[in-house]
Amino acid sequence: MIFKTHLALNYLVLQSILKLSDGMQEKILTPWGIGTIIGTTIGTFVPDIDAPHSEVSKRLLPAKTLLNLLLPILSIFSSLALSLFIYSKTGINYMYDKIILFFIILMTLFLILSLLFKVLLKPLFVHRGFLHSIWGLLIINFFLSIMYINNLKTIPLSIINMYNGFYIGMNIGYLGHLIGDMMTFHGINPLFPIKWKISLKIFRTNSLEEKIFMIILIIVNIIFFLANIFKV
Repeated sequence: MIFKTHLALNYLVLQSILKLSDGMQEKILTPWGIGTIIGTTIGTFVPDIDAPHSEVSKRLLPAKTLLNLLLPILSIFSSLALSLFIYSKTGINYMYDKIILFFIILMTLFLILSLLFKVLLKPLFVHRGFLHSIWGLLIINFFLSIMYINNLKTIPLSIINMYNGFYIGMNIGYLGHLIGDMMTFHGINPLFPIKWKISLKIFRTNSLEEKIFMIILIIVNIIFFLANIFKV
């Protein structure tokens, strides 16, 4: 499924959730609503960062570069979460000590993750492989949960609400992407590397049928949005 169809499908799911939670017109412009939209958008394209010809690779960075950036990003977020947890437990107050500890943790985690990635994980990063499985979604949730538990307790309520929305949106976008690709002839292996393929075989990727489906989704999105905003 192409990126535009993924977005249209996931935005419709998002609108449905907002509708079921009542008060869409009040929530959509709140920190929670904005975080949900951002999270849904990012979650929609994350599974395709390993695809050399995906919309993300063409418009942002090549797939290989994005995968190379994955390790330092994971290392920084994990180090930040672990450092803040240690600060809270040990009572370290001096900024110099905090910075030294953070960089020690960062270098250690980066080396460990680099070794794990090169030896164990790199062979898994083929398109519609690991990132198109339930394991990719679980890892995303793991890191998002670490950030929430350890880092957001002392942050203002508006930021927490935005992060809550972002967390929900990431799951909507990621899970919606997997479901969308299940509709194609290619399908996905949800338990990759276990060869158990799910394909509903509704249309082929970027086919005329998919483009018609995308147009229908866009029209429904617009109608649904206007109906929710004006309480029709």
